[in-house]
Amino acid sequence: MKRILFTITGGVLLLFTTALARPYPDQLGICYAFTNGKITQTAACVIGTGYGAGAQYMNLIFGNRNHYIKFPNIRPNMAPTLDGKTALTYKRNAAFYDILKGAPIDGEEYMECIKTKDGKVDVCYYRPGAGQ
Repeated sequence: MKRILFTITGGVLLLFTTALARPYPDQLGICYAFTNGKITQTAACVIGTGYGAGAQYMNLIFGNRNHYIKFPNIRPNMAPTLDGKTALTYKRNAAFYDILKGAPIDGEEYMECIKTKDGKVDVCYYRPGAGQ
């Protein structure tokens, strides 16, 4: 009897978890790729976001690549991942591309960036008019 109840409860929890997953409408933006701190690609991109299964996720689609970013929210001390690898987030100035030290100043436009810990993948995105 307990086994049946557990199975039913597990199915209900699975149903609720699935029901809470939500994609947001895709947005257009500008994406950048960097290699060794130097900009190597700038392109219009599609920024897809959503959440579910214990994480927020993002897809940056530009050029011939789809970069998948995952931000765990069940354990906030867990690092995000970029294309399945542990990553670090940071910000760059939207005009000069230099890395921001500290919090952005009010009114300053910046790009959100993420790179793998090994530095092999380093991408940024900018959403014009998004109030960043």
